[in-house]
Amino acid sequence: MHIEPGRIIDDFFEKKRCQYAIPVYQRNYEWPEEQCTKLFEDIMLAFQRDKKHFCGSVVYSLLNEINNIYQYVIIDGQQRLTTIYILLKALLDCAVKDSDKELISESLYNTDKYGELKITELTKLKLKPIKSDNKQMLYLMNGRYDEMDPTSGVWKNYELFVRLIKNYLNSDDDRSVKDVYKGIEKLTCAKIQLDSDDNAQEIFERINSTGLPLSLADKIRNYVLMTDGNQEELYENYWLKTELLVGRDNMSDFFLDYLNLKMDSIPKESDAYEQFKKILENNPCNSETMLKEILHYGTLYHTFSCGDEKHYSKRVNELLYGLRYLKQTTCHLFMYPVFIDFENGIITTEVLEKVLVFLQNYSIRRIVCDISSNSLRGLYKSLYNRLYSVASNKENYYDTLVSFFMQITSKDALPDEKFFVECLKYKNLYRKNACCKFLLAGIENQGKEKLEIGNLSIEHIMPQNKNISKAWQDMLGDDWEYVKDKYLHTLGNLSLTGYNSELGDKPFEEKKKLISEEKTKVVILFEDVLNKPEWNQKTIEERADRLASIISELYSIEKPDHLIEYKEPGYTEYNLDIPENATSTYINYYVLQGERVKVTNYAEMLRSVIRKLYEYDKSVIEQMAQNNEMLFPGSEYPMFSCDKTAVKGGKGIRIRGTDIYQSTGFSASYIIYIIKALLNRYEVDENDFVYSAKTSNNAIEFDEADDGE
Repeated sequence: MHIEPGRIIDDFFEKKRCQYAIPVYQRNYEWPEEQCTKLFEDIMLAFQRDKKHFCGSVVYSLLNEINNIYQYVIIDGQQRLTTIYILLKALLDCAVKDSDKELISESLYNTDKYGELKITELTKLKLKPIKSDNKQMLYLMNGRYDEMDPTSGVWKNYELFVRLIKNYLNSDDDRSVKDVYKGIEKLTCAKIQLDSDDNAQEIFERINSTGLPLSLADKIRNYVLMTDGNQEELYENYWLKTELLVGRDNMSDFFLDYLNLKMDSIPKESDAYEQFKKILENNPCNSETMLKEILHYGTLYHTFSCGDEKHYSKRVNELLYGLRYLKQTTCHLFMYPVFIDFENGIITTEVLEKVLVFLQNYSIRRIVCDISSNSLRGLYKSLYNRLYSVASNKENYYDTLVSFFMQITSKDALPDEKFFVECLKYKNLYRKNACCKFLLAGIENQGKEKLEIGNLSIEHIMPQNKNISKAWQDMLGDDWEYVKDKYLHTLGNLSLTGYNSELGDKPFEEKKKLISEEKTKVVILFEDVLNKPEWNQKTIEERADRLASIISELYSIEKPDHLIEYKEPGYTEYNLDIPENATSTYINYYVLQGERVKVTNYAEMLRSVIRKLYEYDKSVIEQMAQNNEMLFPGSEYPMFSCDKTAVKGGKGIRIRGTDIYQSTGFSASYIIYIIKALLNRYEVDENDFVYSAKTSNNAIEFDEADDGE
């Protein structure tokens, strides 16, 4: 590696017979307007003060030589070099004098005065950006402005620089294009040229650990492509196709899905890149194999996000739309392997449709019944293995799925029909805007041409206005305030309309007149509104009964033909009600708020639960440790302490990453008591915790202390 001071113009763009290529593993060109404007201001300030301006480092390496043109690869500094290159082109187009044009052109293009370089359209440019930007750069440098994408960063920043240059020139007759060029000549950098034996990947990661952070997708692309000699082909055949399917802005979210499918634990975005590297390093596959799998999952991600009428039935696409509209993306973690089973012929289209119907209707029930979504990711992450690790369960694919939700006792259990209907009638449905609109449209769209709801809004029949009119007060009755407060946002008082702003607080009769003239053809929702002489608590409740009955039928849960008993071979799931169930048993996992965690003994389970609770809210355990607080009245030792001699056994186990120690040496049943007490401290529903264990006379009952983790 050679490090020395350099100048952007002298050492890069004014050099003869050179081309700087941005490799495919680099991120796309994306400098925002603010950074470009600041760069231009710095350039003009450097010119005015006649002083150098340092603009960062440029790390590069010689790639090869083709027809006497030296090609270099840019490892760091591509955003700055690309921006300056675009600025030079804008400056060229603003130049009037031939001498200025010639000066600037020499920085932009390789020339072949003696016919020895065999220059092509590609090699004449001194900068070759990443493939996704290269087309736009070629259009720009060849003056084909009408063919450029107006949304591309290349075009946007070119236009910006043209405006900035013209503003500078027009503000004073003495100013010239050469002033700007001289300012660019003042730009200096740390010029770092790598030797052939330098590890470009390690250097790239160290450089990008500071400054503008790379996204998770950027880091993964760099790692997979930079470490492979066949970068161009892999980028074209796999990465670019995946990016087009998933969408550039969604790539990091997609990779979190991918890692969730590959890992036992739920990855955090901050740790996800290191986890990805471990997966690739620990598996006997090369970059192409990994990218092929990523493309496959990317295709499924696209299907979930946009539909796919070519490969899936109309009903499947309708159900995927429903899940998208309801914003139920966490179920993708379960859907990936289900769709792969469909691809492999393990399940039919009919079964796939039934699974998606269940996911949609289960999601609707959770939303309507106000069941917290914080356990969903863990639930769906582990669900496929929990259901289908027993191969015979795939023979009863749908029945196994529904049976599971009918038998679990945590909050993820399927809400019963009576509770669902009550919630439909009396809970605030308006607050759940997407679900509310989806259900109302579903009522209206029964067995007829589908109602286009894009331009429709949710209408309150009894008005929302805080200062409701006297006419409405009289209609609602003496307790109108109670009626309004209780029923305003409930199903019985809601509908869809295109006249939302016009209906507003109008009297009931006037509202009915406007509704009857509605051109959006909303019929079913207004059946028992138009024929009512007044609107009050009774009519709202009657309408809620009717609509809730329709929704319950439309979005019902089909019962299984065969109830599949949910249990893993030899194991039984226990809750916290009877701690003695843990005595003389082997444990293999626990489930906390939907997340399944594999453990080998009760002591490990206790440590794992404590870590998760600590990560959720540090203050509870920290306060207990600082005060040497007893978890149970009359306890001899505190559960947590900052003094390791104070805990049980005078040694304890340190909670990873802290100076807090926990007591050890408890029996399996006592550990269940401890977990139950800790969940209560954290106000976590005890029903959100279960553990799976099987009886054995040789089971280890007591945990053992060690020095830490």
